[in-house]
Amino acid sequence: MARTSPPGPRRAGGAPSGHDDHAGGGRGSASGRVRLRRALRTLTGGRGAPRLVHWSDAPVSGAALPWLLPAALPGHPPVALGLGEAPPRSPAATAELAARIAADLTWWPATVAAAARPETLVDLRDASAAQAETLLSLADSEAPGAAAVVLAHGGEGEAAARRRGLPVVRRVAEICPERLDRVIASHGALAHRAALGGRLGLTLAGAADPDPWLSRVRFVDPWRGQSAPAVEALDALALLRAAAQRNDRRTVTLGFSRWKRRNADPFLTGPEGPPAHVAGLRNAVQVAAATRARLAVWGMREATEAEAAGLEVIRLEDGFVRSVGLGLRHAPPCSLAVDRQGLYFDATRPTDLEALAREAEIPDALLARASALRRRLIELGITKYNLARSAPLPETPRQRILVPGQVEGDQSLRFGSPQVQENAELLRRVRARHPEAFILYKPHPDVLTGLRPGAVDAATLAACADAVAVDSAAEACLEWADRLECMTSLMGFEALLRDLPVTTFGRPFYAGWGLTETPLDPAWSRGRTLSIDALAACALILYPRYVDPVSRLPAPPEKVLEWLHAERDFVKTPRGRAREAWRGLASRALNALR
Repeated sequence: MARTSPPGPRRAGGAPSGHDDHAGGGRGSASGRVRLRRALRTLTGGRGAPRLVHWSDAPVSGAALPWLLPAALPGHPPVALGLGEAPPRSPAATAELAARIAADLTWWPATVAAAARPETLVDLRDASAAQAETLLSLADSEAPGAAAVVLAHGGEGEAAARRRGLPVVRRVAEICPERLDRVIASHGALAHRAALGGRLGLTLAGAADPDPWLSRVRFVDPWRGQSAPAVEALDALALLRAAAQRNDRRTVTLGFSRWKRRNADPFLTGPEGPPAHVAGLRNAVQVAAATRARLAVWGMREATEAEAAGLEVIRLEDGFVRSVGLGLRHAPPCSLAVDRQGLYFDATRPTDLEALAREAEIPDALLARASALRRRLIELGITKYNLARSAPLPETPRQRILVPGQVEGDQSLRFGSPQVQENAELLRRVRARHPEAFILYKPHPDVLTGLRPGAVDAATLAACADAVAVDSAAEACLEWADRLECMTSLMGFEALLRDLPVTTFGRPFYAGWGLTETPLDPAWSRGRTLSIDALAACALILYPRYVDPVSRLPAPPEKVLEWLHAERDFVKTPRGRAREAWRGLASRALNALR
């Protein structure tokens, strides 16, 4: 397409500044450019650096259009790049790609909660005074009376908008695309991306035509930087955008340690940036109120002052597939539960997970995905902590009952098991129910460190347990067992995933759906019967947030399972053992400083 107006300033090497042609500017743009170079090396096989060009340049050999689709957030890696030397797709395949991009809104980055919702967007960021007047007049003639917003960074463009009394925003993230009908710009990515999204894109050169470059788009896996099929890459970009959109307002965390802050950041970063970390409740409430932010607290920490101030409070807790190693030993989490009502273990109030499980329509495709995820989790032997222990378990012809212990005083017992809250009492009840069974007691790994309460006295162990699994992995214990009985332990959910019968003496999130036995309250029900795959869809896919520990980007649970499997194998190697020994020393030092 011939260019009839100045293209705007160019970076060294011929790449147009173009704001949204690259990482979107602002925070993280330097890391975005590094990731762009890596993606280009991947797609070109390392054959030199292609010349970075603008949408209006023809797709020729040796040229590349960076950021054909925008990153969900500044600093995210590119997923879609145009390669001039790539053979073009057919018109039908190109149209199919465009339809998928339009449906997922991946032609637009994540937006802030208070984003404007115009029908017309006029991009005047690089416009001269004459161009600004021409573009604003063009907007008036295209859609008289339509709600319009101007995107400008000061200069002639903003001055022209102010003279006409038009609202001005400074970032693309401040524009919600859902009502957008047209984008008018002197040049640049936005008009072409609007055309990708099925909207009208106009530049001074005429109607934007994204097809020449879209037909030559190539895709990159954002987590590993490898070439990827179109469907997988677009799924990835949609996931990254949805994850960023969940954090459409700034988050202020309350009282997080430095280690916990670093781990929480990728779960809570959105178009307003990473979370702000504040120590005291009063200060946190003031900062959150001043910035219209959400307040994040860990676990069931008291936050009535924040709620009274009208703030939205979200609660964080470790997810169900967490890490290789204990949080107590500072193993970083791969997943977190983020709940706007309570937390999954709190049986005294509504929670987001319970609402999902009770109300969500779970389509067949999601059930199939949950079933495949469950099979893969079992195949890989993934549990919450994935500790590399291998002590053998006893052989016996008697019924094998696994009884997992918990940390006494833990919030899941305080809020989920009012009648039985001690491991010794749990063992006594299980033995009374099954006098002839072989009972294997597995202490909680945090209790075994000596840093958490919950040890069972020797007399109770001798009377109620036939064996104690101190050095056996949770997965091995689940494979060994015929059934599991617990208070509210997550191992009960892990047993259900493996089709084992489960009895609970409390009300954990997985009880009450027709899948477990609750002898202390046999008639209790949550009002809906679920299959294990339906519960897995809610608890493993819809409810938690996941982050890939390598890229520190939001990720689907399937990616996280594969990383956990590889990481568990790594910690068995000499290098892995050395790293874990160093981490153990550092963790002990941090715990001693508490």
